Amino acid sequence: MDKEEERESQRESLERFGHPFGMHLCCPPEKIIIAKTTGGTTGIPTFSYSFTPHDFDRWNEGSARGYWLAGLRPGDRVLFCFPLSGGWAGSIVKTPLQYMGILCLDLGAETPIEKIVDYTRMIRPNALMSTPSFAETLIESYHKITGKPVSELGIKKLLLTGEPGVGIPSIRKRMEEAFGGKWRDYLMINSEGFSSSCQAEPYQGLHEVALDLSIWAEDLIDIDTQKPIEVREGVIGEGLITSLDREGIPLIKYRLGDVIQVFTQPCLCGYPGPGYRIKHLGRLNDRLFVEGVSIFPIAVRDVITSFIPRVTGAMRIVLTEPPPEVKPPLKIKVEWGYGVEVHQLSELAKEIEDRLFQLYRVRSKVEFVPPEALGRVTKKTPMFEERYK
Repeated sequence: MDKEEERESQRESLERFGHPFGMHLCCPPEKIIIAKTTGGTTGIPTFSYSFTPHDFDRWNEGSARGYWLAGLRPGDRVLFCFPLSGGWAGSIVKTPLQYMGILCLDLGAETPIEKIVDYTRMIRPNALMSTPSFAETLIESYHKITGKPVSELGIKKLLLTGEPGVGIPSIRKRMEEAFGGKWRDYLMINSEGFSSSCQAEPYQGLHEVALDLSIWAEDLIDIDTQKPIEVREGVIGEGLITSLDREGIPLIKYRLGDVIQVFTQPCLCGYPGPGYRIKHLGRLNDRLFVEGVSIFPIAVRDVITSFIPRVTGAMRIVLTEPPPEVKPPLKIKVEWGYGVEVHQLSELAKEIEDRLFQLYRVRSKVEFVPPEALGRVTKKTPMFEERYK
């Protein structure tokens, strides 16, 4: 099953049986006590985060293992700024915190940033859970509102996920220096694939923490042929999710559309668990082809952010025609950095374009805009500017 087949299954179950949980529901619909959806960034949301009481316990246990590996402990005060409205699953990402005995300050990304700043100054959280985009917005807004750096809050534990960033050294360095803390990543994709990063440096990827609950990195297919491939050190493929010990809506060889790199060798941290490590490389739906060469937006962003502070790091890939085929050059809109002079931009653009070609053999054209021209968001930052729509 893939996302589109899941949507079709939901449509059929709603039409035939009056519930949206899909034809693959394996329990009476009355046993479902939580019904939360995916974000819907790739189409109609699916009720992938819908649980029976047993499944909710399973969710809390698998997620809590990841939070623990990432460094959260009872006594922490977590500022929780994922979206909480609209039926999205963000509201259940916080429940494992209570399961662990951790204080969750659930303001949500919808709260005006001024109120979030006021609240954080009163409560002084020591941990933040949000998207990297929200954390970036908090860094800039906190300084504008208070005249002080965000590091004065004392937030030392940064659990930021939902977007690329932790594996990009320039982005990670800027974030950790601004807060004076450490960034840890975690993932519970489609309420499965429980995984988290450890304390080892440099970034080692995400450790699988619940092989008794979910299979992911152990079942790979080739991203072009969809044929099974051998799992070995450093292999790249699309992971298939299979649920274990799930009552309500179990998944079997579910295609997430996520391209991952798998590491089978022991980690530097000495993590004793049996699972592999994973690095998320991008989504198949986002892959572009420029003169037959494939490239993921995260790779483009990695190159752009390597030029911080000469750029702010904000960027968009400009599409003038529907993807995935792109007529060269690949157009990229980039914010120049604070303090950079306009006369310096042509040389900077050439450096970026040359770097992209050296690394990925992709011809590109950089268009510069002033700092903050692309706006700031508290949810996920879009990677594309779709001019063809």
